[in-house]
Amino acid sequence: MIYVTRPSPEGEILTQLFNQANVPTQHLPFFNISQGHDLPNLQEQLNQLLPNDIVIVVSPQVTHVIKNYLSNLTLPVNIRYYAIGKKSAQLFSQFTTAKVNYPDKENSEGLLAKLQQEPVQHHTILILCGNSGRQLLAQTLTNRKAKVKSIACYCRKPIFYPPNILSSHIEKQIIIITSLEHLIQLELYSNFEHKMHANLVVISQRIFAKAKQLNWQKILLITSVNHQTIFDAVMLNYDITS
Repeated sequence: MIYVTRPSPEGEILTQLFNQANVPTQHLPFFNISQGHDLPNLQEQLNQLLPNDIVIVVSPQVTHVIKNYLSNLTLPVNIRYYAIGKKSAQLFSQFTTAKVNYPDKENSEGLLAKLQQEPVQHHTILILCGNSGRQLLAQTLTNRKAKVKSIACYCRKPIFYPPNILSSHIEKQIIIITSLEHLIQLELYSNFEHKMHANLVVISQRIFAKAKQLNWQKILLITSVNHQTIFDAVMLNYDITS
């Protein structure tokens, strides 16, 4: 059984991709997504940006909450837009005619590599993120003398399940983890046997390193949040029919 822990609606999309291929997959989101406490002030923050300042979109959830709670948002066109991945860029593009750039390696490290060639010193950078932020992005760009503001557009609220929800057929489990927060939440439902025998699929070097620290033994690193890339990697690396 494959377990997709990504929140709605993205989690359902990835789950459906596997199910359409007749691969048993369950959506097991670890968080509900709601409006973040900074979202009401987002328009004001955008209005203060100067030419060539930067807006970074960390996930599709940013666009989803804006559509639900701030549908009349107006974005400036003379600034630079970036997203962690292709899906985030495509969704956010509905709000602006400006190009929303994204890296080939669709994670924080990939975006930082792409921004390495961009002038950021003394520019304001708004990171549109969840309530726990993207600390690696903020810290690295701050070290490059950018004026970084993390804007909590959405809030993650944990969903709690029975402690034994993952206790069956552990050796055949494939658990897809797309953020550090999901990995930490997984600790509530996993044990020594999970960490020895279940298969963990992660999308960044940071999550991989943390999983190793938490003693997970069977980890597949994909370095992309793209649904099709995750699907292809899982189908290639695991004997789903066994």
